[in-house]
Formats: sequence, structure tokens, C-alpha cells
Amino acid sequence: MKKIYSFIFAVAASFITLTSCVGSLDPEPYGLVDLDLIWTKYNYTKSYVDRISIAHSNVLYGETAAYTDEAQHVEDRTSGNYYKWISSDFNAANFMLGGGYDSYYNNIRTCTYYITNEHRISYEGLSDEERTYWLVRARFCRAWDYFELMRHYGQAVIYTEVYSTDETFRDVKRNTVEEIADFIISELDWCLQQPENEKSPYAFRWKLSNSDAGVLNRGFAWVLKARTALYAASPLFYEEGSKYTWEYAYQINKDAVDALLAHDHKLFDVKPTDSYAFNSYDYYHVYPVGDISRSVDKETIFACSSTLNMWQDNGLPITKGQKSCGFCPTQELVDSYETIDGEPILDLENPYADKEHLVPNYNKKNKLYDPENPYANRDPRFYGSIYYNGSPRFIAKPDSVTVYTYEGGNCGISEAPTETFNTRTGYYLRKYNQNTSDEDGNHDGHMNEARMAEMYLNLAECACEAGHISDALDAVNMVRERAGMPIIEEGIEQNYLRLRIRNERRVELAYENFRFWDVRRWKIINQTEEHVTGMKITKESNGKYTYTRFPFAERIGKGQDKYLLYPLYEDEVNKMLELTGVDWQNPGW
Repeated sequence: MKKIYSFIFAVAASFITLTSCVGSLDPEPYGLVDLDLIWTKYNYTKSYVDRISIAHSNVLYGETAAYTDEAQHVEDRTSGNYYKWISSDFNAANFMLGGGYDSYYNNIRTCTYYITNEHRISYEGLSDEERTYWLVRARFCRAWDYFELMRHYGQAVIYTEVYSTDETFRDVKRNTVEEIADFIISELDWCLQQPENEKSPYAFRWKLSNSDAGVLNRGFAWVLKARTALYAASPLFYEEGSKYTWEYAYQINKDAVDALLAHDHKLFDVKPTDSYAFNSYDYYHVYPVGDISRSVDKETIFACSSTLNMWQDNGLPITKGQKSCGFCPTQELVDSYETIDGEPILDLENPYADKEHLVPNYNKKNKLYDPENPYANRDPRFYGSIYYNGSPRFIAKPDSVTVYTYEGGNCGISEAPTETFNTRTGYYLRKYNQNTSDEDGNHDGHMNEARMAEMYLNLAECACEAGHISDALDAVNMVRERAGMPIIEEGIEQNYLRLRIRNERRVELAYENFRFWDVRRWKIINQTEEHVTGMKITKESNGKYTYTRFPFAERIGKGQDKYLLYPLYEDEVNKMLELTGVDWQNPGW
């Protein structure tokens, strides 16, 4: 934390700096407004409320993809964070992933101060609806921050009153995951219990207008409830005797999906024109930003308002404006895409016969996969998500430009440490790339924070683990059918269904900031995080291709349990050890 000791003291500070966008606030000297004045004028209060925010994943997957088995970043051999991660050249004092420990607590402090003091509002003219919405915003955002603290660090300190300046902190204790989950859900339930007026610009609503990008809504509250229960029931966090059993999580997730369906949410099923996207799944990720009212896009529950710079940051060397190929998909991710008949490529129970993943253990039931023609007959989501050797650059002009990743091809693989234009793995990321034009610039899609496919997959996982196999199949098959894949039939055993659902998450939610957290809450990082591979392709004189898997440098120790959770800042741990006599650091750090 930066540093719970110091910034908790800041909660009781006498002044708060207001941002320059405040306008006519009549600020005190030096741009500061005394905290006691916040409650005396509408502009003061609103400016304080505007400081309360939710930090969603509007930067795509950048903080996680190359730290898991989804991607190998092109800067894996230069002196940056990716190289440090691979070589384990870091500790709790300089952990490169950060985690936002201090920013989450700072926002919690801001929320808590408002919640415990809003009764002091003394001016007239503030409507009950706006006043209630401000409280909803504060309690919702506080719940979100605690969810992020939970999944990053496990335990955290729940505080619902501001600390005084003479607080000694000797009795401060971290709360358990069960207690944090209870608190998150209680906050969200309070928000959902508030009256709704769809015509009011301040009410906590289901339906939004296209001018409401980033506005909190009731659907997102259900998403956060469902995620919280899912995480609390998962192997990483569940403790014997906790109420967060899989059955309990199943009921919450079922209620969440039912509520979303009752309010007009559904999977995006609009068929694209041939020139725009391959299928509805691909189309969803490049559908223009701004349909907040859900006139067409009824899948998105909480939208990110900006587009991604795919051409620039994750582009092809044949693309104008490219600066880097960025996050290169691994062979492991490619292996996870089934063939079109619905059979996995690999044996999901034991996908590789060696620890380096160079010897695939093929699924004996799969009759369509051909190692000499590996990209034929695959799940349609594969073609919309990954550029591979022989894939068309433009959907509208499939015969005009072909992406060749073989050695010497126009997008050939590169092993030069400082070369950032060409793929490390033999693949490039296609998801989010509109690929309709060769004009210079970015014309890309966006990654939303919450959507219906995730909710179906959350429900499928909880239902499977709780033994509700039919419900699990119904949920996962909704996602598969939208993608154009065969359903998983009844009669499947629970253990194998678990593997199928996990693989479905890997494919459907690829590069959406889920895989990093999934492998941790499932406690399988010893199987996934130490070794990743690429595909080296050679073109023979007869025009045929030879495909050879190759390993990247071992990601040293990343299968150890210490990497299940983030470390707390070292100076924060030392400070709290001195104050409380308890070592707050997570295991292994």
C-alpha cells in the first residue's frame, strides 16, 4: 500500500485539492477547499463525488496477457518488465505488476469519507434521486475496490469509518476473503434496493442512453455480485466452513443471469456483412463504440468508451502505422481452439507429454485435426482472433493480401532481441482489429469490462462444480452455439465437463483479462505458467510447410504458489509489522 499508515492518516486531513475541471467553485487560496465546506454548496459536493471512480480495464489486457500462457510479448528479451518476469528479476519491493494497492485504498478512503459524512449536506435544491445516486456511486465503487483487493491480495482491511489522526493502528487486522465477499455483496445489494426511475438522469438504472458511457448500472452490480461469489468459492480462496460453497455461488450466479435476461440482455447475435467480420463473435469485438442504449448490442453490460490501438501497438509488419506486434499469441492458446466438429485438439486432462510443451498429447477422438495443415477446420473464433500463416489480412479482400508467418514470409517470425515488428511466436493478435482497410491509423474495436458471455460461463462453472450438470451444459452451450460450435452433449462426466468449461473460458474470453486470474483461482499455475511455445514454419521448395514447435525461455518459478497472489509493498509490510506485530505479507514473498 502506499502506505496504509500514511494515507489512512490523510483521510482525516483538513483540506482536499479539487481538480481544475471544477470551474466556478470559489476555491480557497491556493486552489484548496476546506473539507468542512464540501457540504455547503452543490458544486463542492458534486466535485468531491466526481473524484469517486471505478478503475476498469480500459487498457485492454496489457497488464496480464504476457504474464500468463496467452501471449509472449515481443519485448521479452530486452531490459523491461516482461524480461524481468521471465527471469524472476524482482521481489516484493519492485514487483512489476503493481496491483494498485494504494490507489484502491485511496478510492475506498474517498468513498468512505463521503458515505459517513453526506448527512452534513446543508444546502437546498438537491433532489433525493441525485443524492441517492451519489451514495450508490460511492458504495458501488467501494465494493469494486474491495473486489480488486481480494483477487490481487486475498485478505484486506475493511473499514467503514474514517480513521482519526491519533489512530495507533495496533488493532487493525486484515479481513478474510469470506468477510470481504460478504461486504462487497452487502454493498451491492444496498445499491440494487434503491428505487429506479428510468427517466431520471440520476437514478441507478438498467437502461442507459448513448450519452451514458461509463455510468454505473444495475446490470454491472449483478456482474460484480456473481464474480465475487465465483471467486470466493474457487480453490484459491475457499476455506472449510465458508458459506461460499459452489452451491451458494451457483444460486447467486443463476439469479444474476436471470436478472440480466429479464432486462433485455443477451448474447450479441448480429450477423456481419462479409466485409466486416467473420462471424457474430468477431463482429461483437469490433462493433462501433457508443451503443450504450443497447439498441443493437445487448451483450455489453458495462462498456469501455474508447477504442484500442491495435494497428499501432499489436499490428502486423505489413500494416501502415505499426510500431510493435506487442502481445504475440502462444501455441498453447492456438492449441485450445477445437476443430469445427467440437472435439478438442489435445487431451485436456494431459495436453502435453513433456514439461516444455513440445510434444502434444493429441485427443484420440479428434479426426479432423491435421498437424501438417493445423489451421484448417478450426473453431470460428480462431479465425476472428488470431493471424496465422496463410490467413487473409482483409476480410473484404481475402485474395489481396495474405499473412505469411513462415521464415522469410512477409510477416515472418523474428528472433532478434530488439526487433519489435515481427512476431515472436508465429502468430499475431487479430481480435479487436477491424481489418477492413489498409489506411494508415487505428480503426479498431474495444474490450468491454462486462458482457453476457462471461456471465454464462461463470454460471456454467458454478453449476458444474455444484453438480447441476444440465444447467452447466445449458449455460456453456449458449456461448458455443453463438460461436457456431456444436453443443456439448448430455452424459458428460463432471470432471471432464470442468475441463471443457475451463477451455471454453480460455477461448471465448481470450485477451480479455480473465486467463491470468482464472489459472490462479483454480490453482493450476504449476501446469500453465512456466513454459510457453511458438510455432516455427519453414516453406519447402515444393511449396509445402513444415511446422515445428519451439520453446521460449522458462518463466522461472512461475508455477510456485507464491505467484497465486500479489505481494504487498515491502515498506507497507514492515510498517504494519512494527505497528501490529503481525506479518501481513502474502506467502512466499
